Amino acid sequence: MLAAFIIAASLSLASCGGKKSAASVAQKWCDLNSKVTKAADGADKDAAKAALSKYENDIEKQYQKDEAFMKEVEKEVEKCEDASEGRK
Repeated sequence: MLAAFIIAASLSLASCGGKKSAASVAQKWCDLNSKVTKAADGADKDAAKAALSKYENDIEKQYQKDEAFMKEVEKEVEKCEDASEGRK
């Protein structure tokens, strides 16, 4: 899932608003990923997956051309991904 996020987040850019910190982008991704992990199957899980996918797409669009920033995000995601999936 992390690899898909990083690849996706590297694909498009549409500057809308100020730049967020890599840590804040990663933390929000991990928070949304945690909701997917914890959600019961069915509508709750589908809604959590949709929210995560929308966030990934928004980040892709905003930061696509900023490869250095996306590498920072990747490093930050690695710090919280296991916990977001209940593996800590």
